[in-house]
Amino acid sequence: MKSSKIIGIPPVGKMVLEILKKRAFKSNQIPIGKALEKQGKLLEVKFKKMETTEIGRKLGVHKGLQLQSLQITDYSFYEPFFNNPTPSAFMYPLEDYLRVRTSGTTGKEKWFLIPQQAIKNSFRRTGLLALLASFHNGEKINLEYGDVAYVNVSPRPFLGGTILSSSGDVGFIKIVPNFDLSYRDKVSYFISNYEKIDSATLHASTLISQIMPAIGKPISLKGITIRDAQIGEMYKEKIKDFVGCYPKTSYGSTETLICSFSSVQHPLGFIFDWREGITEFKPIKNNTPMDELIGMDEVKVGGTYELVFTSFDTEITRLDTNDAFSCVAIGDNVLGIDYPVFKFEGRTDKVLSVQNFARVTEDELIKVFKNASISFVEFTAKTEIENGLEHLAIYVEVYQEDLPVEEVKEQVHKQLCKIDQDYKELVDFFEYVPLKIHLMPKGVFSKYVQERPGMPRVDRINMVDEEFRKLLKLMKEKG
Repeated sequence: MKSSKIIGIPPVGKMVLEILKKRAFKSNQIPIGKALEKQGKLLEVKFKKMETTEIGRKLGVHKGLQLQSLQITDYSFYEPFFNNPTPSAFMYPLEDYLRVRTSGTTGKEKWFLIPQQAIKNSFRRTGLLALLASFHNGEKINLEYGDVAYVNVSPRPFLGGTILSSSGDVGFIKIVPNFDLSYRDKVSYFISNYEKIDSATLHASTLISQIMPAIGKPISLKGITIRDAQIGEMYKEKIKDFVGCYPKTSYGSTETLICSFSSVQHPLGFIFDWREGITEFKPIKNNTPMDELIGMDEVKVGGTYELVFTSFDTEITRLDTNDAFSCVAIGDNVLGIDYPVFKFEGRTDKVLSVQNFARVTEDELIKVFKNASISFVEFTAKTEIENGLEHLAIYVEVYQEDLPVEEVKEQVHKQLCKIDQDYKELVDFFEYVPLKIHLMPKGVFSKYVQERPGMPRVDRINMVDEEFRKLLKLMKEKG
């Protein structure tokens, strides 16, 4: 009998759950120095498996190797092995791997080969930890046997559905809905069944633009985890008023699997689980990642960093994720953990250049909207040429009804001039306002993500032309 079936027996499951709740964070409560020592040993085990593989030889893996001597990699390094796999290239037999697709926004499909055991390990270690953290109310883990967790994830071959289908039933908690349902049906399920749901994992934009208006009154959840932390930050008070608790978030990806869990003391912050892989960080200055790399014990509060990740369970080694994080604290006193707490900032490879003079990032635009007190549902930004001059064109759906486009443009322009010196100098030097605002009809972005595969999200910077044409078509239909 599988362990999940045994846990499904109420007396056994309740006992196991209480043990898990008591021991939940102990592995991450050891001093950071001790955790780094343990990581070194786990890396030795991985390198021993990799040194005779084609991927390992291409990397230059050998006995006694120091991680820092290896090159930084990206997807292109692994792509030939993933697309044309041979037994000699990988650490495990090929039949032990699952083919997983990313839900990225570059317009190009990316496929990974991930060991089934790695997926199971990630779920059983950090996935369960993230679940328990999502139910923490600041005093205790208030998860009870038989609670219902709503999880809006993509079906296989995307990671979310792959993890759930590969990891089996949790046993002491019921996960709904069926992850093979469409995105639209998952949203409808929440709206129809919210009274039976104890916690939820979904996008804040989905909650704000679709679920809250449809339900139209406050509900009660024990916990809510949102995937788009930047929007969650803007709407955290509205979300709390709606569900009764502040939203939490964590970070994970196809490359890293489930590698973090939510901070309780610091809302919308998260902590990397040292058992999943080694995290190295490139300090970011003036929106540009530096060449130097520092360890988890060297990051500073207030610093912004790009993550370089090395998995212990997969071939991924020193992968530059192009994801940027800010360190908001060292330690979570509620959880008794002294590791850095991070918040997601955005993609470092997503930058708009206007007139080859000003560089504008996703994170900067989010700050602009926040400073201007303009609550948005979603946006995407591109450059457009008018009268021979480039303009920063923002297509945005705002939360406030009947907000004049002129007012949005005035406030966004004002804030850009305040926080972006290059933008201000561009205005002064060329003597024009390099900004265009397009207000999108209500529900356009919601409709757009419903029609996309995988875990829906909007590429906010330089959306590929094909996807942008789809968005414009929906805009015209809605308008």
